[in-house]
Amino acid sequence: MAATASSVEAVTRDSATATATATVAAAPVTPAVPSRKALLLAFERSGYLRPFLALALDIGVFGFGLALVLMDSALWLKLVGSVLVTAGIVRLFLIGHDACHGSFFKSPLLNDIFGRIAFLPSMTAFSLWDVGHNVAHHGFNNLKGRDQVWAPLSKEEFDALPKYRQRLERIYRGGAGWGLYYFVELWWKKLYFATKRQIGSTRAKYKWDSVLVTVGMAGWVALIGLVAYETQQNFWLLLSLGLLIPFALWNVIMGFVVFVHHTHPNIAWFVKRQEWQRYRAYLTATVHVRFPFGLDRLLHNIMEHNAHHLNPRIPMYTLRAAQRALTERFSGDFNVYKLDWRSYMDLVRRCKLYDFANHAWLDFRGQVTARVQLVVPAVG
Repeated sequence: MAATASSVEAVTRDSATATATATVAAAPVTPAVPSRKALLLAFERSGYLRPFLALALDIGVFGFGLALVLMDSALWLKLVGSVLVTAGIVRLFLIGHDACHGSFFKSPLLNDIFGRIAFLPSMTAFSLWDVGHNVAHHGFNNLKGRDQVWAPLSKEEFDALPKYRQRLERIYRGGAGWGLYYFVELWWKKLYFATKRQIGSTRAKYKWDSVLVTVGMAGWVALIGLVAYETQQNFWLLLSLGLLIPFALWNVIMGFVVFVHHTHPNIAWFVKRQEWQRYRAYLTATVHVRFPFGLDRLLHNIMEHNAHHLNPRIPMYTLRAAQRALTERFSGDFNVYKLDWRSYMDLVRRCKLYDFANHAWLDFRGQVTARVQLVVPAVG
């Protein structure tokens, strides 16, 4: 009887163990949640055909617009052409931007060659953009002293400026000074024959790329002059509509885009690198701005900025899908808002100077206009 009882007990134990094992085996396995960066790896889909088509389209827009300006035709057609030239400059620059990140073509050589070609209408030196944007801005966005794009001044810094420079700062942050800011503080100082004092180093390639865009601009002016002479049209009218106004508008658009990307009452700036690292500013200090009427789609998806900063290797043509995937999984980490007149003017009113010790935006009198709530995002 004792042996029989032991046998029954053993069978019961084995049966229970087998049942438990089967239950565990049948239980669904919860997959590990991918990190933000791992999630975006699938969107690194640079290729050949699609980028060539995008480049050809934007060169076509630029060329067709310039042809309308140069034709001996009605003024309204020339104005339409001037708008298309502006659009071509902006969109070609964004292609050059992707190529400089190495994300447009699959081939590094094609990125280097066609990136420089795409940068010609905006007179952007490819290697200078690389050091200022890829290294300084993407490497240290919103860390003052390393990232110099729209870095706010402290009240003490502002008060120490000469009067003319204070007036200039008021213009820059007055709500419509983006073009002047981009032209003076970024393009002129850092993207065209930049000095060692401005960018911290000097290389032969910086000068050669500056020479390249200068030759391109000289050829552009020469073409306009030749057409004006051959068709007996007013040279200054053609130069203004075919080059000067589009180039000025390009500066306005680019200055505005970079302004709203990293300036907002909820966005922090830092002077201490450890603090900047702790709060993962590469993630929290970028804004996802949605334009009305879907206008951001015309900018090659560059407003999908969180995904772009997390992984600059994502090409423009998969950036929107990458941002959508990122937002679905990590929506609490980002500042997202739809830009309208009221939200923009509130941003301009609040974001003049910055208190780096207490993390607050100030007006030019030093009054607090917005306090930034610093939150350490979850690891992942």
